[in-house]
Amino acid sequence: MLETPQFLHILAAEAEHLVTISVFIPPEVKADFERKLLDAFSSDSFTESAKAWNAERSRVVQEVLDQHLMPAGVKWAREYIREEVEDCLAAKCSDQLHSVSNSQCMDTRFVANFSPAN
Repeated sequence: MLETPQFLHILAAEAEHLVTISVFIPPEVKADFERKLLDAFSSDSFTESAKAWNAERSRVVQEVLDQHLMPAGVKWAREYIREEVEDCLAAKCSDQLHSVSNSQCMDTRFVANFSPAN
């Protein structure tokens, strides 16, 4: 998909409200990532205050994932794909332009002898 202009056409269709692009990760991947974040931030203590703080940390991690990290990740993914496709197309255009310019030989019949006017 990164080597064809297909994604750029899809983005153009989305801009014209013809299609909607949805970027997501599978629920089990999101749950695993959330668990890893919770493990990093949670306390190992079993006191009531530690349990309360862990519950609060869990709400914060879920809020940060849903309201900040996931939307930022979706935006990044779309931009990354768009940039990669544009770069690939630019490289193909460059290669083709070099190929055309290198294959055309200068025909000396069309080169005029230029002598400056005295």
